[in-house]
Amino acid sequence: MEPALAVGISITVIMLSALLFDRLRLPNILGMLVAGILMGPYSPLAHTELFGINFGQIIISEPELVGVFAVMGSALILFGIGLEFSIIRIAQLGMFTFLAAVIKIGVVYVTAYSLLIVFGFDAPSSALVSIALSFSSTPIIIKLLEAGDRIRRPEVPFIISILVIEDLLAVFFLGLVANPAADATEHSFILSLVRVVLTFVFAYVFLSRVISRFLKLVSHSDELLILATVSLVLVIGYISEGIGLSFSVGAFLAGSTIAGSSDSRKIEEKIKPFNSLFSSFFFFSIGLLVNIQAVFSDVPLLLLFIFVGIAVRFVAAGISTYFGGFPGRSACFCAAGFLPLSELSLLIVSQGIVGGMVSSGFLGSFAFAIIVSSFASAWLISRENEIYNFIQGACPQLVIGNLRLLRSTALGMRRAVSETSKYYRVVEKLPSISSHTDQFSTREQMVLTAKNASVLIVVSVVCFLALFFMQSFEWQFLDTFFVFIFGGFLVSSALFLVNAKSAISLLIKMMVRSSSGAKYAALGHFLSCAFFLMFCAFYFWAYLLAPSSLSVILILPSLAFAARSFATAVQLIFSGKMMR
Repeated sequence: MEPALAVGISITVIMLSALLFDRLRLPNILGMLVAGILMGPYSPLAHTELFGINFGQIIISEPELVGVFAVMGSALILFGIGLEFSIIRIAQLGMFTFLAAVIKIGVVYVTAYSLLIVFGFDAPSSALVSIALSFSSTPIIIKLLEAGDRIRRPEVPFIISILVIEDLLAVFFLGLVANPAADATEHSFILSLVRVVLTFVFAYVFLSRVISRFLKLVSHSDELLILATVSLVLVIGYISEGIGLSFSVGAFLAGSTIAGSSDSRKIEEKIKPFNSLFSSFFFFSIGLLVNIQAVFSDVPLLLLFIFVGIAVRFVAAGISTYFGGFPGRSACFCAAGFLPLSELSLLIVSQGIVGGMVSSGFLGSFAFAIIVSSFASAWLISRENEIYNFIQGACPQLVIGNLRLLRSTALGMRRAVSETSKYYRVVEKLPSISSHTDQFSTREQMVLTAKNASVLIVVSVVCFLALFFMQSFEWQFLDTFFVFIFGGFLVSSALFLVNAKSAISLLIKMMVRSSSGAKYAALGHFLSCAFFLMFCAFYFWAYLLAPSSLSVILILPSLAFAARSFATAVQLIFSGKMMR
């Protein structure tokens, strides 16, 4: 097929699919992906004839014919995202927004990585696919919110702030996975990390000033401004590729360095039509690569992507939103909104295919998962009340109590920081969150933390026994899950100590309130000290039994709690309060 004919067919099909999906009140991006699937070399319509039209004759059998436009599309997508970034805006997002983003990404990454390892994939491919599954699509989510007339809801600033952070992390990760070595080691990873950091620092500190002065020379003419912008995107992109990063990272840095100039808004307005045209080719070209038969030939992998892309990401986004201070119904709305997988994740997976980290079949399954997760988001986003009522009825009360305690603690921390930090008074303007707090009585907190401690000590013992028996030949199959068992032991044990300390402190507080003598408080703190010293001895003994458990690390928090309890008891004795 002639390249001109391929481009003409592509533009026509993209336009028709966008029109159809716009009528269905769905993001145009989904229509472009579906159009690419239908018009690609693996199209299910390849042997179909309708109204005298033989689709086999207009199928684009050579995706590289529109490849140049797809490359420009990916570059302009990253350039547009970069235009939304500036150092000031990133600083204004706030500490708790960053923490919420870390919670969302962390939960998805750990779960996806564990499942992929269980499915038999190696560590590099599992890590790359897991991080790709962690990000959400900014354009798809914004389009869904606009289509449902929910863009003015109070949760939207929080959603956009999280998306901004995720886009930045996705671009940063793109720089790390570009041109990976076949024998990648920790040393080579550190070098890649340093290279990416130095490139970002150089771009923000030096390159941004040079570009700002250059743009002043051409800002008087719209034509010159457009040509200069496209030229900067291409030049910086290829320079970035030349130093070992990806072309997309260079395009992002071009936009990010321009974001601080006075002409950034004007450039964004002028470049927007070009962005829309070429980004359409990018999504269309991704659809061309999807082989439906190959996707459904590996059903377990596809189901894994869909499960993580919908169920796991829903839970992770809901927890992070709840931690951000929103009530349960708002958390359900945000969780549904965060479901669409990111188009930047396609770039990450594509980069992994180029570097030999994953097979080409991953891209088709991933693109299909983006479509499914986006449709799921569009269906769930208006059903926050039904979702909330279902979750509230299905979740155990212990889980609900812990989520309420997490939200109450997070809001308390926000209040404490805002009262002591001048910087946070400025940062707190973004994002705006609900001021409602969950109030717990001392008895409710004590019962909840005591229950947590009971559950966690059981989990900790089970994980330790697995580490202990792993040393014998009969239980060596557990070696495959060593990282997860070891991590589960350390995390559950550390959380047990924290919850036990909280429960004991609340119990002592209740005893003091019910009696007038401080001697009960001193006695309680002495018993608490003995309790944690006992655990110091237990963890040391456990380390002698199974050195691979590294139980000795947990002596440090146990000893700290014991020392604090002892110091409090001594202070009560010598403060004169016991003489009253």
